[in-house]
Amino acid sequence: MTTEEILFFDRLSDIWDDNEVLSTSAKILEILSELNISKGMEILDLGTGTGVLLPFLSSMVGDEGKVTALDISAGMLKRAKKKHGNLFNVTFIKQDFEKDEVAGKYDLILLYCVFPHVHFPEETLKRLVLTNLKEKGRIVIAFPADENFINGIHREKKAASELLPSAPLLSLKLREWGFESSVIRYDEGHYSVEISGFKN
Repeated sequence: MTTEEILFFDRLSDIWDDNEVLSTSAKILEILSELNISKGMEILDLGTGTGVLLPFLSSMVGDEGKVTALDISAGMLKRAKKKHGNLFNVTFIKQDFEKDEVAGKYDLILLYCVFPHVHFPEETLKRLVLTNLKEKGRIVIAFPADENFINGIHREKKAASELLPSAPLLSLKLREWGFESSVIRYDEGHYSVEISGFKN
């Protein structure tokens, strides 16, 4: 993420939730319910932002599980900690996951509303699969809307490195890069693509 992008998110961190209209509790639960999350799992929430997923993930993995919330924006992470710092099984980390290797192995790595801000997606995803996925672990790229809505926001705010393709096209690109990938769900209000490792 560029310095300009980081400053953009830092500047808006205190009012971000006030302007969020799509990531409602009902929509988040609907998206997460399709990801087979269970008690005891270890989850990495990359680009956690203000932590909209954290209370749900914390509850779903339970006492035996762990959630790591990572973001490069100090402002966003501060807001996430203020809202959810009391969650006993959540750890907050300030880090650029594109530049620095992330510690730990995870059952599920989530990029929720993050993928258009990834400047080196092929290299970053390959490193995450090799370094951070447990055996049978998965990476999920998800949004609470289709690419038309997401791209409209990013065009207006000039806040993304590139536009988001449709879920089938993204899954195809991921397979071209050598990943096992499939579309979990794709319609006007849902966009979920899974990576389950490298193709044999």
